[in-house]
Amino acid sequence: MSYLTILTLSATLMGTVDANTFLKANPTLSSERISEADVQTSLLAEVEGTLGEGSASSRVKQLEETLRPIYAALPKNEHGYLGHATVRYALHRLFVMRHGWVISGLDDAGGHRNSSAGLLKQQVPAYIQDLFEKRLGGRGFGLHELGVLAATIEHLVHSETIKRLGDTMNLYKRLPTSVMSVSEADDLLDTYMMSYILGDAVRSKTLKEALALKSRMPKIYLAWTQTVEFVHKVRRNVTESEASPEQKSSGGLDFSLVARTAERVGEQFGSFQDGDCKEIKASLIKMEDRGTGRVHLSEFYKPALETGNWQFQESEAYLRQLGALDESVPGKPRVIIPNFISSPSNCIASSSFYSVCCMNECEGLLGHLEQELASPEASSTAIARIVSNLPSSSVAAPRKLSPALLDRLGEIALEHSGTVPLHGRLFGQWMHHAFPRECPYPHVAGTTNPQSPDEWIKENGGDSAASKEEMLAIVGKAESEANAADSTETEEHALPWATEEELLVARPSQMQKAERASLFTGLRNFVFFAAIVSAAYGLVQISMGATKATSYGGTEKFMV
Repeated sequence: MSYLTILTLSATLMGTVDANTFLKANPTLSSERISEADVQTSLLAEVEGTLGEGSASSRVKQLEETLRPIYAALPKNEHGYLGHATVRYALHRLFVMRHGWVISGLDDAGGHRNSSAGLLKQQVPAYIQDLFEKRLGGRGFGLHELGVLAATIEHLVHSETIKRLGDTMNLYKRLPTSVMSVSEADDLLDTYMMSYILGDAVRSKTLKEALALKSRMPKIYLAWTQTVEFVHKVRRNVTESEASPEQKSSGGLDFSLVARTAERVGEQFGSFQDGDCKEIKASLIKMEDRGTGRVHLSEFYKPALETGNWQFQESEAYLRQLGALDESVPGKPRVIIPNFISSPSNCIASSSFYSVCCMNECEGLLGHLEQELASPEASSTAIARIVSNLPSSSVAAPRKLSPALLDRLGEIALEHSGTVPLHGRLFGQWMHHAFPRECPYPHVAGTTNPQSPDEWIKENGGDSAASKEEMLAIVGKAESEANAADSTETEEHALPWATEEELLVARPSQMQKAERASLFTGLRNFVFFAAIVSAAYGLVQISMGATKATSYGGTEKFMV
């Protein structure tokens, strides 16, 4: 389908929309709010869960195990714990790897309190972290506290899922106590999934309008048919594994089973849609400039001009702001493949709490290094040994690292007294040189400002897609120039290298080891945990009192 057809249909349904990449259903989500009482109650539920043996306790333990390699490899503060910025980095990494979720607000510190109107949902992670940090008194986060914080965020996401499903039930005028047939449940889940993808475009519609919109979803969202099949498969798996014998024999599904399906869909959707991301990568690699992980902008635009392909139409200015444009060679801009793939232009704003984005392949590569090294820094020799045996989707292993790569790694170590910080900008840049198709190029802070197409339109007043005239001008200019690049350049030297370093945590002159405090770790964790339980109970009691005096409306709650 052509870009103009998608644009026209989407504009009719939802207002002006940018549909120039594979995920462009482009939902419009309002700035939703949530009461502090609800956030604090979710925190209390997770803290209580860790005291028992139920599902909450199991979830926290599972999150701790997932976080353990990251936690071990991250730089600690003088007390041997994670500091403010490191906690947010760890949580971002966790949710991207676990679900493909990019959680809103993990990089937005301060300014989140609003006692009269509640919290903006994108401010919730910062608010929860502040609750913890006040009780920690500057000590920092241990692995357990990090796991509880992560579980609280997941708890809030699941609560939002239940509410959205409840809204869909209300649209169908179904009570949460009703039992549905398989076909009825699938129909309801399809409508729920439409709201998950389109956001506010569904919220105010009648059932008749919603069903009419759903019939047009294959034209609005090109992956709709495959998405429906995915949702039905998840429902079958949930039914087979979690339905009671009575439910299996009768074929009836209650709200609890449908809700668990919706939760699993949210958790697994990132992995499901990553297949589309891989197709985008494969298409870009076919146009790649000499193994550099880059595509000349003129080549990037050719599919749209020659075949009417609706992908790869982002404007030069938008690509620059995304950080997906390499302009190190004057007059010859190139699209950086991993930066483009992982950019907000390829995300779905599926929730007020998060967006589902393409999986960052470099997370797995860095995770392997973290697991092997279990330290925030290592010698260049140790890193080179691991990376030379580390394969990716486009790099075979074992391999011999080039002298240029080894020299760059040595230079980083020299700058840091003989070791390489794993979470610094220079090492991220080195990983981009080692895996140019998988690892994004880390721009110097402040030089880019990644935005979704909607955010770009609101801020700049123009479309994030290039016009046909703009694309023709760029392609024509490139064709008029005889040589795009010096073919004698090596792969590494064809890539830019900026010498600016940026560390996740400033390194003290003498790193203090966490092991020195090991005798007191258990006691401190116990004291902290008691404080958090006390604080959470106190906050909930205070908030419940306040809630009696201040109503946030009659939102219907469904308990599962």
